[in-house]
Amino acid sequence: TTDTTGNTQLNAYATLHPQHTTTTPTQLRHWLRNTLPDHLIPTHITILPKLPLTPNGKIDHKALPTPHTTTTQGRPPRTPQEEILCTLYTQTLNLTHPTTIDDNFFDLGGHSLLAAKLTTRIRTTLHTNLTIRDIFQNPTPATLTHHITTLTEAAPRQRKRPALRRRTEAGTLL
Repeated sequence: TTDTTGNTQLNAYATLHPQHTTTTPTQLRHWLRNTLPDHLIPTHITILPKLPLTPNGKIDHKALPTPHTTTTQGRPPRTPQEEILCTLYTQTLNLTHPTTIDDNFFDLGGHSLLAAKLTTRIRTTLHTNLTIRDIFQNPTPATLTHHITTLTEAAPRQRKRPALRRRTEAGTLL
C-alpha cells in the first residue's frame, strides 16, 4: 500500500493458529527477520481473527483494516543527542507521535531509502558521518546514540590550526 506521504510500504495480515493466540506482531516481525531479507519485512503486521473473504472465497482486500503504527511504551530521551535523534526519527518517518529511545526505526515503517535520508539528516544536524548499515545495526535512538558516542571517542583528535592573521608587506602582524 501507499502511506500518507506517498511512500510504498509492505503490509501483512495474519491469522493465528489456535495454539499460538498470544503471538504479537513484534514477535512475528522478529521471526521474519531471521527468515527473510530486510526489504521483505512488512512495515505493519495486523493480526486478524480471520481474513475477510469475497463470495468467491478470495481475500476481500477492500475489507482489510487500515494498518496503523503501534506505539511502544519506551523511555523518553535522556540526553540532548537522544532528543535530537528522536526528533529526526519522527520527522524522517513522518510520524504523528513522538518516538522514544526504544522505538525501532524499521518497526515504525522505516526502510533503506528512509535510512539514507536519516543518515543525511544526522550528518547535517550532528555533524556525524553514518552509513545505512549503521542504521540497520543500531535501529533505535538509544543504540544509535551509543554507536555515535563510540565513533566519536574512537576518532583521532585533530589539532586545531591557529587562525590566520594578516601581515603587512614588511612581515609584521596587523
